[in-house]
Amino acid sequence: MIRDRVLEALIWPLGLLPFRWAGGLGAAVGRVFYRVNRREVNNARVNLRLCFPEMDAPAREQLVRRNLIETARSFAQMARVWVGRQLDMSSLIDDNGFEAHGRALLQRGHGLILALPHLGNWELIGESMIAVTPATALFRPPRMAFMDRIMRAGRARTGIVPVPIDRQGLKALHAALQRGEGVVILPDQVPKTIGAAGVVAPFFGHPAMTMTLISRLAHRHKSPVLFCCAVYDAGIGRHRLHHFEGEAGIGDASPEVAAAALNRDVERCARAFPEHYQWTYRRFLVPGSQTSPYSVREP
Repeated sequence: MIRDRVLEALIWPLGLLPFRWAGGLGAAVGRVFYRVNRREVNNARVNLRLCFPEMDAPAREQLVRRNLIETARSFAQMARVWVGRQLDMSSLIDDNGFEAHGRALLQRGHGLILALPHLGNWELIGESMIAVTPATALFRPPRMAFMDRIMRAGRARTGIVPVPIDRQGLKALHAALQRGEGVVILPDQVPKTIGAAGVVAPFFGHPAMTMTLISRLAHRHKSPVLFCCAVYDAGIGRHRLHHFEGEAGIGDASPEVAAAALNRDVERCARAFPEHYQWTYRRFLVPGSQTSPYSVREP
């Protein structure tokens, strides 16, 4: 498709730019998107209205604008991680005790599940994870084939083994935890159907489709879950890794109880850094529901 070729042509030049410049370019694109991308802006408006009802409308709209800018900035910097000369991650991130925390959890002998919400720049965390343990990462192939190639190659640079969401990929995750290694999963990816892959659980007090995979892995292997996000800190001029151990309830035998615990931890991250969370994601679209909160245009 012509659109795919245009996007691919735009991504490769990012590899020629310094990391910060790529982010600046992405932020400029985000300012444009805020004005012209009605669908994404409406998704963010709906999500923020549902999640922060106490915030007045002008403040929420300012947050929508900042969020579109930061989301585009992060995507451009992720693309810079994937393409071009390999970056020196030690100059871009502040570990903030992540490696020590990860090793302490690994010493329990049940492997480690690293949960990376759609917040900040999760592509910067791979090398820190590899410094802790070999790791296998689950990913959902994007709709655009060229992005699949770019993302796989870029993520493989860190030494993390990427596997798709299929039977072989799931077997690889179980095998990694059985070996006492790590797995990497984005906990707020939205399952397509209710059933083995997903259940409905509260997120910011509203029903949301929630994956069951992390909970099933944690329950079966007794693996601890480590949440982490990389957020830019202007005070140090780098992305700082913020991390905490997930609730024990994530490994509960009840899928609904476990999903609620998982969502509470994702919510904890989103509340801490609301302008950096990917609010353009349709978290509250529940299969089988008669109405969609996204069908009404926000003013």
